[in-house]
Amino acid sequence: MAKSAQKLAFRPPCAGLWDTPMVQVNGDVTTCCLDEHLENKVGNVNQNPLAEIWKSKTMDDWRTAQVAGRFEDSGPYCTRCNWRSAGTLSPERVAAWQSSRGMGR
Repeated sequence: MAKSAQKLAFRPPCAGLWDTPMVQVNGDVTTCCLDEHLENKVGNVNQNPLAEIWKSKTMDDWRTAQVAGRFEDSGPYCTRCNWRSAGTLSPERVAAWQSSRGMGR
């Protein structure tokens, strides 16, 4: 594969899974502003605090999958997302997150 094609094929982790919990008017929480049908619903703030939802095992597993490039394992909506408009997590933030979790690069 040519370098330009490799560059186009690269998909970094989505910053949404770290930075932008979306809370709907009914309290449902999803990982993405583009997830209008709540396919990535991870909880409801009327049942659990947002911090608990955002630090849940599901979110940890989805973030780990994003970093590994396994987008099919990072929430049902993630394989169809327009990730370029959602924003990406920089390599520096990925490394910092991995370090905070005791993971190597």
